[in-house]
Amino acid sequence: MILQAIQVAVLFGLGLFFVSVPVLGQIALVLGGIGLVWLVLVYVFSYLPTAKHNYSAARTPTLVFAILSILTIGLLSGFLYIVAFSELGDPRTKGYRTEPWRAPTPIRAESKICPICGRSNPLSSLFCQTCGIRLG
Repeated sequence: MILQAIQVAVLFGLGLFFVSVPVLGQIALVLGGIGLVWLVLVYVFSYLPTAKHNYSAARTPTLVFAILSILTIGLLSGFLYIVAFSELGDPRTKGYRTEPWRAPTPIRAESKICPICGRSNPLSSLFCQTCGIRLG
């Protein structure tokens, strides 16, 4: 997104610099305006959902932005969007890892309950079978 913001700033700068040249300045200003609209669309549909951890909502717009960037000769930004698209589908990039769900161990009357993980261990156990803490 920063790369595209720089491109927009350069286009607006060129447009203002060449404003005296009838066609060249107007083309640069129009392209800068299109780039500004593009930045707003990327921010709203790709960046904001990602910032709110709504990765599934950001996935499709990011792929669309990648394809459109590559088609409009924005190869570097298109490549970066493809990388972002692949990372949005990867559960490891969500910023957290979850342990797989396990059914709770039934509590038996003749058992020691682990104070850390809550597992029911046989009375003869010196250590918890799940977390390894010493049982009292």
